[in-house]
Amino acid sequence: MDKHLANYSNCLNLIRIIAAFQVMFGHLVEHMELPINDTFFRLTYFLRGVPIFFVISGFLMWFSIGKSKSYGQYLRKRFWRIYPELWGSVFVELITLVILYRGWDLKSLAFFAFGQGTIFQFWTPESLRGYGVGVPNGALWTMGVMIQFYIVVWFFYKVMKNCKLRTWIIGFIVIFFISFGLDDVTHEIAGREIIGKLYDQTAIRYFWLFYIGMFVAEHKDCFLPLLQRFWYICLIIAGLFFWTGFDLFSGYYLGWSLFLAVGLIGFAYRFPQFSISPDISYGLFLYHMIVVNVFVNFGWIGNWLYVIPILIIAVGLAYASTITIGGISLTKKQKIEAT
Repeated sequence: MDKHLANYSNCLNLIRIIAAFQVMFGHLVEHMELPINDTFFRLTYFLRGVPIFFVISGFLMWFSIGKSKSYGQYLRKRFWRIYPELWGSVFVELITLVILYRGWDLKSLAFFAFGQGTIFQFWTPESLRGYGVGVPNGALWTMGVMIQFYIVVWFFYKVMKNCKLRTWIIGFIVIFFISFGLDDVTHEIAGREIIGKLYDQTAIRYFWLFYIGMFVAEHKDCFLPLLQRFWYICLIIAGLFFWTGFDLFSGYYLGWSLFLAVGLIGFAYRFPQFSISPDISYGLFLYHMIVVNVFVNFGWIGNWLYVIPILIIAVGLAYASTITIGGISLTKKQKIEAT
């Protein structure tokens, strides 16, 4: 299996879209205060979106770095993939705030815009806490984590590329327990809530998830054929961890996330015919909470009928972003790759 196959002959875009809808569904139920059966709601969490995104990002970045001639070229490709669409969503977010909310001030709004458009998406000024759910676009917290990962993964690649399988396994154990240990230190021992919250925004906490994807990518010739064949067994094992709760936790659950993600990667390569175009997952991630906040701001909550217009608007914005700004960005990214 060559790198071309590893990058394109799959339906990872379908997996990403499903993951994005799972994240959106969870936010809808929580913030719209929708009545739902507890067992059914728990079932929807089996395909947990964020760890899926992190693992797939690690998987795909390994191939992206391998095709990059320099660190600068790699960063330029990442910039065009992330920031134009992000800035488009931030612009929509700011316009919505200015029109619908009266508690903002120009200074706070400017600092907020800077944070949303760089790597400080987790920060919201107090003057904006009265709008919607209290955070204008809380889904963006993962952006800072992803960008941190994109910056450092190049150097990790240079160290770990072509290392022996044993080295990779030992590395994973070390990295997971660093995350696990720092989780306990920052949330329990330090005794200050802000320290734990800041740690939650670092790539260190979630690096083990990215590591899973990079591990599979580095050892694709060995593991992808097995995952293609036994993807459903991985998902069954993930289900056992999910239902029993017998697992280790550091940001997300170890066994559940590991077997879920690798099972879905196997599924993606087993059924490439399920590929969907365009991939609107990034747009859904960027826009769904902007739409949800509008409905919460007007008090339109507690009724499943509100979900229909939210879905239509969010999907519409995601699609428009993907084919316009995303299309331009993709062209620019391809030109960079060709140089």
